[in-house]
Amino acid sequence: MASASPEEIRAILRDDRKLHDIAKAAFDAVDADRSGFIDEPELRTVMCSVANDIGMDTPSDSDVRDVLRELDTNRDGRISLDEFKVLIRQVLELMASQ
Repeated sequence: MASASPEEIRAILRDDRKLHDIAKAAFDAVDADRSGFIDEPELRTVMCSVANDIGMDTPSDSDVRDVLRELDTNRDGRISLDEFKVLIRQVLELMASQ
């Protein structure tokens, strides 16, 4: 995905099926216990991994809780695929604007 042009990313954003497929693949990679939800420990794992990959400090427990609170719009303490798709859309929109 990193090699996609802004035009290709915009095309994905206009195609609900492609956006869903990308979000689902990313979601499944994070949902380690295959519960159908991303819980706080799974979110912590992925946030720490990404931070390490890009040379940033490890996120604090507070950072992880803040992200969980932001994404968990129905306040059930976990992130559903639909909630996760919001994040993927935001990331792709940011990438398309670069």
